[in-house]
Amino acid sequence: MRKWGWIVMCGMLILCSCEKKEMSAEVRESTEGTTLAIAADLHYLSPSLTDRGTLFTQTVLHADGKMTVCSEELTEAFVQQILSEEVDCLILPGDLTFNGERQSHQKLAEKLRRIEQSGTQVLVLPGNHDLNNPQALSYQGDQAYKTASADGEEFARIYQEFGYDEALSRDGASLSYTVQVNDRLRVLMIDVNTAEAPGQLKQQTCQWIAEQLKAAAEDGVRLITVSHQNLLQHNALFVEGFRMEGADLLLGLMEQEGVLCHLSGHLHLQHQALSEMGLREIVTSSLAVSPHQYGLLRLCQDHADYAVRQTDVAAWASQTGSHDEALLNFAQTSRQFFLANAWRQAMDSLEDTLVHRRMALFFR
Repeated sequence: MRKWGWIVMCGMLILCSCEKKEMSAEVRESTEGTTLAIAADLHYLSPSLTDRGTLFTQTVLHADGKMTVCSEELTEAFVQQILSEEVDCLILPGDLTFNGERQSHQKLAEKLRRIEQSGTQVLVLPGNHDLNNPQALSYQGDQAYKTASADGEEFARIYQEFGYDEALSRDGASLSYTVQVNDRLRVLMIDVNTAEAPGQLKQQTCQWIAEQLKAAAEDGVRLITVSHQNLLQHNALFVEGFRMEGADLLLGLMEQEGVLCHLSGHLHLQHQALSEMGLREIVTSSLAVSPHQYGLLRLCQDHADYAVRQTDVAAWASQTGSHDEALLNFAQTSRQFFLANAWRQAMDSLEDTLVHRRMALFFR
């Protein structure tokens, strides 16, 4: 996959530059007035785990474009922005942390608690970075030290207030669950990141999902499904390791039961796709990557609208009285970082020749 790094980064640049996407879909039952926010791939790193020193800086510079050097500030700005939105429910479909650090999970849960206390329901799922991660590290100077990574049991305990305690049903084979948002809308959170079968839909989980789909139909409620990995193929380059194993079986079940739409992340791209039977999957881009977007899904009486919003770190920094120029000009700072990172990825992946430099400059 390394040789494809420059293609992947250029694809990210092209697709993430989109600032707004709209969707419409028939909604047979009224869920008017319901607004869901979706923030994918936060990749939050607790500030206690880095001194922003030499090794950490080099790690971030040669990674995949995440603005991890400002993880705390970006996440705080996002929390404040959600608090100012009229949102009924915030959905976080995985990769909540940088590399599954227990301290990062615990610190993020504190931030999410403020959102819940404001009256907005918060629902979380683990992503492929969040559990049992051997790359969970603490960075000090030019050294990295192992730090504890959360396992599935710890994840459910840390985030028990954000979906697990209020679940109508929980799957015994994964961290999947269903939860009622209001009397007309139910959300099915699907976890395929178990330690035993990472990225795979387990048979027991599939059977449990079929039961939840049937129960929603019998109860006469509309259902939105959520996963970290993708249900549909969104790009020829983003298949292996991105689309969950068992997706076709799951897709058939969802289409049969008339799921309203499916939400996911993982790609770090903003994109939508339709199945052959018309089920729409909305992929929300990574909050950690420029332009730091999250989605708003508004359900009206006869249609649903999806649009993206950009996290305004500069406004948050100004309100806090910061004099940090990088934060006060965050949109430009993060975009320049992304472009420079894409260039480094290209040069790391290709021979450093004039032709390859011209290719990289063209896409940049």
